[in-house]
Amino acid sequence: MSEREVALSWVDGSGTGIEVSRVTFTAYTSSIDGRIDGPAEDPFVLEYAVSCDEAWNTRYVFVAEAVSGRRLELLSSGRGHWTSGEGESLPELRGALDVDISATPFTNTLPIRRLDLRLGESAEIVVAFVSVPDLVLSSEGQRYTRIGPRTYLFESLDARFEREITVDDDGLILEYPGLFSRVV
Repeated sequence: MSEREVALSWVDGSGTGIEVSRVTFTAYTSSIDGRIDGPAEDPFVLEYAVSCDEAWNTRYVFVAEAVSGRRLELLSSGRGHWTSGEGESLPELRGALDVDISATPFTNTLPIRRLDLRLGESAEIVVAFVSVPDLVLSSEGQRYTRIGPRTYLFESLDARFEREITVDDDGLILEYPGLFSRVV
């Protein structure tokens, strides 16, 4: 597989926040660079980058919020061990293979691609959850169930939240009802 880039844009549920991102697929890695301008009622400007290995295990995460100046850098072994950008061990994230940045639907693509569920299959996972705009890091339980050829039931086990999300052929989110809609 040669390198392929996909340009993406999502609008948030308020209609006032927008994300513009670029995903790069190669034979050995996948990565995304994005910028999010938050909604009018809760303004923020977020830049982020995520890199994955060939099995879609998250390996690198960078998040920076411009208004507050907060930054977060994470490194993962791809086997559930995480460190900060300074090399500090993060045992509270043990077992997480994916990152979930709350302000972008892209991070739902990571477990969708990694798990490669068949129709009717379900999997419970742990993610490194990054809340936005404060960039607070925590561990969160989630469940993905493939309910259609391009539809997944997403459940946050800790927050008792669920949505049916639709994806394109690359597993990139098209519709996350009430939260995000793809425009490009």
